[in-house]
Amino acid sequence: MKVLLGVTGSIAAYKSVLVARLLVKAGHEVKTILSRGGENFISSLSISNLTVNDVFTEDDFWIPGQKVPLHIELARWPDVVVVAPATMHFLGKLAHGLADDLLTSTIGAIDRPVLLAPAMHTEMWNSRVLQDNVKRLKIFGYEFIGPYEGELSSGDRGIGRMAEPEDIIERVIEIGNTERKLRGKKIVITYGGTEEDIDEVRVITNKSSGKMGISLSRRAKELGAHVIAVVGRVEVHPLYYDEIYYARSVDQLSATLHEIVPKADVLIMAAAVSDFKPVGRMEGKVKRGGKLVVEFEPTEDILKSLSEHKRPDQVFVGFALESKNLLENARKKMEEKGVDMIVANYATAMGSDYISGYILTKDGERIPLETITKSELAILLYDKIAEKIEKG
Repeated sequence: MKVLLGVTGSIAAYKSVLVARLLVKAGHEVKTILSRGGENFISSLSISNLTVNDVFTEDDFWIPGQKVPLHIELARWPDVVVVAPATMHFLGKLAHGLADDLLTSTIGAIDRPVLLAPAMHTEMWNSRVLQDNVKRLKIFGYEFIGPYEGELSSGDRGIGRMAEPEDIIERVIEIGNTERKLRGKKIVITYGGTEEDIDEVRVITNKSSGKMGISLSRRAKELGAHVIAVVGRVEVHPLYYDEIYYARSVDQLSATLHEIVPKADVLIMAAAVSDFKPVGRMEGKVKRGGKLVVEFEPTEDILKSLSEHKRPDQVFVGFALESKNLLENARKKMEEKGVDMIVANYATAMGSDYISGYILTKDGERIPLETITKSELAILLYDKIAEKIEKG
């Protein structure tokens, strides 16, 4: 595996020397970009001796006459990038698309997985600006490891300590070994619950948290997909997407999906869509007193409607949440909605980090899910999706 190591200006840079050494010892090829700040803490000679490979600094970035710009050449080389340590300054530039040095310019041109290992003092890590930048970077699909709580260079103890080299290596290998089998595919992922107005201030909704959608989005980005998130009411911050749409009601969700799904390769309908909506919204806020009777009517079956226009090369995945007769009801839904596969799960999955049930496919497969995490489900599900795309 080819690993591009970025080193920025932190006292934790001494650990990057060990990261480089352990990677080479494990049989991986390592090239290094040493930022101006990084040069204040370690030398290019120390890393080049350990990696027996190129170490690039800012001075190399500005050499005239290169046939291929250095940052483009480097961006095309690795299987995975790791920046260890990643400072507050570096993360801020990366989060806002600033490319004024070799490292940020290279990462700005790369389409490979990037792992960031932050290192800084506790007050800096906890700052609102930094945390906002971290959220932005996670949205763009950057991976993080750490920081962790421990002894800091100042002698204080708190969060901000860079992850240990051994842990970084383990995660780099894990990411690098993930086959990018969905690269270039557009995947629409819906998640969260819908809301339907009862009056001006009250709604009918459900207990969906959106956690399943985050797991699905993260795995899709790991596999190289272009993720289009369509998000309803959620309890989590949307992450890992290239495009995002917000759809509060069933009608809004339907309109959005009918517009974007025809251009997609995969649709994963993980949203908890209301089956019923009030017949008309009551004016103003209904006052307390007496009984309130609300009449409901069925909502549109969005997935069934979309499936009527599904292309043969598209893959549609549905979710069936049931409290009883799980397999029977899920199979029925799969046939009625015209999807390629369906995740049959119990109502206990709502708001939880875990899920149990089955993955059912139109080809008759039944894959049991024995109380696994939603991240583990995402891995299994995309394996089946990739297999379906390959078969055509």
